[in-house]
Amino acid sequence: MPRNVVVTGANTGLGLELCRQLHARGDTVYATCRSSSNELEALGVARVVTGVDVTSADAADKLVAALAGVAIDSLINNAGGMGSAPGDTWDAQFEAQKFATLDFDVMRAAFEVNTIGPLLVSKALAPLMTAPGAKILTITSLMGSINDNGTGGAMAYRCAKCAANMAAVTMSVELRPRGIAVGLVHPGMLKTGFGGGKPPPKTAKWFKPVEGGAEGVVQ
Repeated sequence: MPRNVVVTGANTGLGLELCRQLHARGDTVYATCRSSSNELEALGVARVVTGVDVTSADAADKLVAALAGVAIDSLINNAGGMGSAPGDTWDAQFEAQKFATLDFDVMRAAFEVNTIGPLLVSKALAPLMTAPGAKILTITSLMGSINDNGTGGAMAYRCAKCAANMAAVTMSVELRPRGIAVGLVHPGMLKTGFGGGKPPPKTAKWFKPVEGGAEGVVQ
């Protein structure tokens, strides 16, 4: 049965591919983003909601207004970021987020988009999730795992994703009586523009096509 699915950060990368696959299987997709893209517009999803920055205080009001009357079956909190300045390479971001070099404005930015953003969107849209089997899914990363950190670096991103994981687990407990399931998915390291575009050669072999990562989330 087709589902009403909301995807944040939908204009590029994993979010765009999620919209493509969800739309292809027959779901009604509401794609939200700060600004649209030609690729997103070409998909023909039910609605593209622009002007939604999950780090902004008015994001909740914009989403509620745009989706009024929609019975949301699934919310995918995909919007995220490393927190560092746009255009920095992977190596530059890792180096800039080490203990000795960490800029706390970067730390705040990482928490705004990766931790507070999903909470803000989920809190705003949960009242619209009244159908049986409603789900909230947050895209996370293995880099948010405490046990998996053996290299250091990317401190802002790691800490923000770790906090996002805890927030999702707490939401799952508190939303269970309302019939809303909450989950976390690590889609893998994907070949998208996230994190500075092209990965460094030493780690390139670990990056997989975005289509496979999105398929794992959709399933």
